[in-house]
Amino acid sequence: MSSREFKSPESVSSWKQIADRATGADELILYRDENSGTYSRLIRMQPGFLGADHSLKHDFNEVVYIIQGGFIDKVTKKAYPAGHFAFFPAGTEHGPLAAPVGVFGIEFRHYPGKKA
Repeated sequence: MSSREFKSPESVSSWKQIADRATGADELILYRDENSGTYSRLIRMQPGFLGADHSLKHDFNEVVYIIQGGFIDKVTKKAYPAGHFAFFPAGTEHGPLAAPVGVFGIEFRHYPGKKA
């Protein structure tokens, strides 16, 4: 199959628990550049997902788009339902987030300064 064709996500990867998250948070990697570390993934959190008790900070730029369900910022108590997106530049403190109704979204992570 040519890389220029559309594919089903399950044809390139499978759902796995997100390594640094509690049970109920899964990812399906859609694309990863082995040189830069940049990747995109589908994410899903089961209803009632509580998330971490502390904020997060990464060494990569992160874009998250919520397709279904939604997040709640545990500090500000703001709700972010489907249709919302966030951009967190590398080094930006954000969250922690919970997903009381569950969430399905897509996430893009890019490591600044690294060539793809």
